[in-house]
Amino acid sequence: EDGLDEIRRKLTDTSHSRLPVSDGGADTMIGVLQTREALSVILSGGKLDVRALVREAPIVPDSMDAMRVLETLRGANVPMLLVHDEYGHFEGILTPGDVLEAIAGVFRSDIDEGETDEYAVLRQDGSWFIDGAMPIDEMAERLGIALPERRNYHTAAGLVIEAMQHLPKTGETVEAHGWCFEVVDLDGRRIDKILASRLPA
Repeated sequence: EDGLDEIRRKLTDTSHSRLPVSDGGADTMIGVLQTREALSVILSGGKLDVRALVREAPIVPDSMDAMRVLETLRGANVPMLLVHDEYGHFEGILTPGDVLEAIAGVFRSDIDEGETDEYAVLRQDGSWFIDGAMPIDEMAERLGIALPERRNYHTAAGLVIEAMQHLPKTGETVEAHGWCFEVVDLDGRRIDKILASRLPA
């Protein structure tokens, strides 16, 4: 219901490619607006009808686990989910980038200057203390693991989740590729630290 000038300001000021749209308030979300589509109408001199451009986005509860979130994102018309609590109040949005960071952690390019980027430390007993964000190819090289060519993960944390088939709790272990992987530390739902111990031959 915002006026054209207010909508134009929001579209030009935002750095996001998609914006959630509500009908009268935050608890009445109706979908997602693709910024470029709205700007295209404005720049061409056409009459902007926000409702006509809104695309339906799935509404999910804030209690949904990450694996189900990923499945819902895969089937969505737009890569964005609208999150509500048990009372139906709008809490925020989720994108594929949010889920990837929650599961795999930040990437090396996102590490601030001065922070360590040492992903793996060899312990005296031959086990490895591994950062969950360690690129899977680097970890495979360190541990001597032969990875399948087709895989859906890119980090050490992703390998562990793939092997467990669920988001783990601290202390959980799984055996894969001749190694036992123990989840040593979690940062929220993200696997932060992993202890990898070689299994007996």
